[in-house]
Amino acid sequence: MEIKEYQHAPELVEAVEVVGGQVEDIVAWINRYSNLRGMVGQTAIRGRAGEYVDIQTPEGMQRAGLGDYVLHDRAGEFWSVSKSVFARRYMATPVE
Repeated sequence: MEIKEYQHAPELVEAVEVVGGQVEDIVAWINRYSNLRGMVGQTAIRGRAGEYVDIQTPEGMQRAGLGDYVLHDRAGEFWSVSKSVFARRYMATPVE
């Protein structure tokens, strides 16, 4: 077995936390910038506990539930990460 070292390349992304009452706005944001065809995000059950956003990615569908983050990179791709992963891997950039 050969163990190699890898560096996680820093990448500037846009991100938004999925909170109740804002899923329609998140879906509109995804659909405005997505490179994929068709509806790439949709809300399901109405009501705070059941709100989520489905995101079509090159790897397949991903679901972002309440508290998760939806990320967007410069290549036009969207994906979701959990709140705990987001807190460990991403840091806000200073506003100029």
